[in-house]
Parts: sequence; structure tokens; C-alpha cells
Amino acid sequence: RLDAERKKRMFEQVLEFDPVDPIALFGIGSALAVLMEWAEAARMLERASDADKNNSAVYLAWGKALEELGQTDEAIATYESGMEVASRRGDLMPLKEMEHRVLLLSATRG
Repeated sequence: RLDAERKKRMFEQVLEFDPVDPIALFGIGSALAVLMEWAEAARMLERASDADKNNSAVYLAWGKALEELGQTDEAIATYESGMEVASRRGDLMPLKEMEHRVLLLSATRG
């Protein structure tokens, strides 16, 4: 938790200089997820995906934040976008995890 707070402050400083820095947006979104600040994490991770559309890890983290917020349809759509990116880039681990998340979420929707 202390490490996440430290990272959050560090990335906030970077974003003061460059509000669309994809690494800082992903970093702060990830730190916020550790702190269980899901709404703000999802917002930052969405911004990170806008800043870097080719980072499959961003989609995975963003989808998880949306899941925590109970936004199942949005999470599935995010994972599906991320799966396209991961497939195109050969990012097998994020791809497999997003496929798994989509299967689980789809099963719970009925």
C-alpha cells in the first residue's frame, strides 16, 4: 500500500509535465487499482489506452477495474479490444488472461 501511494505521487508529478504520458497514466492507474480506488483507476487506464492503443496490459488492467465497478459489459468490450491488440502484437499472457476473463464474465451474465 505504501509503495502504491509512493508510485501514485511519482506518476502524478510526471502527469503535471505531460498529461498524456502513457507510461505515467498506466502507472497511476495500476497504483490506484492496488489502492482499490476503482473508479479513478478505470478513468486513468482509459486515458492510458487512448494515449497508447497498442499496450495490451493497459486493456487488461482497465478491464479488471471495470469488473470491480460492476460494469460487466464495459469490461468485456475492453477485454475484446485488448485481445485484438494482444493477438496482433503476440502478447500471449495478457491475451490468455483476457480470454479467460471474458469467458467467466459471459458465463455469469447468462
